[in-house]
Amino acid sequence: MKDIATKYYNGFESLLNLQNEVEEIHPLLTEHYPIAIVEDEHFYIYEYQEAGYRLTHIEPDTMNIPIGVRAAFPLECMQYQAVVVVTGEVFDTVKELIVVFHEFVHCYQYHTCEMDLRKQIELAKRSLNSESYSWELDYPFPYTNNQYIQLTKTLLESIEKKDLKQIGAARRKLKECLTSEQVEYMVWQEWKEGFARYIENRLNAQLGINQNHWGKEEPYGRPTFYEVGSRLIDLIVKASPSSLYRIDELYYALNSDQYFQGREERTHDAFDF
Repeated sequence: MKDIATKYYNGFESLLNLQNEVEEIHPLLTEHYPIAIVEDEHFYIYEYQEAGYRLTHIEPDTMNIPIGVRAAFPLECMQYQAVVVVTGEVFDTVKELIVVFHEFVHCYQYHTCEMDLRKQIELAKRSLNSESYSWELDYPFPYTNNQYIQLTKTLLESIEKKDLKQIGAARRKLKECLTSEQVEYMVWQEWKEGFARYIENRLNAQLGINQNHWGKEEPYGRPTFYEVGSRLIDLIVKASPSSLYRIDELYYALNSDQYFQGREERTHDAFDF
């Protein structure tokens, strides 16, 4: 235990030093969420204590977590706190350390408004009742449908131009070609993964690292929601800066597209100036 307790000392120090550089970007970056390193078929769980990360739990990996995992989810042994789950090479580069903060976002979402939002989503409620806990990863979304592909391409082009009216039109057409359940799934991923990508790219920008736009190009898939959500959230935050700190509002804005309407359609209080 002593070896594994100190093995990643330098890595955690690098993480904390980087966190001090970027914490002003969002209050979530002042938090220190538990981090589980998966190694030798065990979770080695480190918690923040006395200004550093300390090994506090060792638990068997009963999920067969693969090398290269970058995730965040609640663990029973941590009283269902959200925990960042990674493998040790995450400490090798600054780019990888930024991905740890991407996972911090998911911990922040979980401990603030995510569970309340889930109660409003039929897909999430049905999945809970049927114990289909992996729905966020394996929901059968129609990524290869030609209409979806064309409308997504149009949406991404409109986002690139930052044309709010065109974005709104593309969003309406896209949602009209999907079932209500598919729209729920899309908006959920845009919020959950899109906000994490948004924070990740804010960090990249501050540190002079290339932006992550994985998902922008065909073939489209779940990472496309990361990209679309991130870009839309960027526009929403510019229009309504307070939504950056009330992140449930970002979900509602993505669901309603209230910021992506023509001026004649937009309510008088849709933008905060």
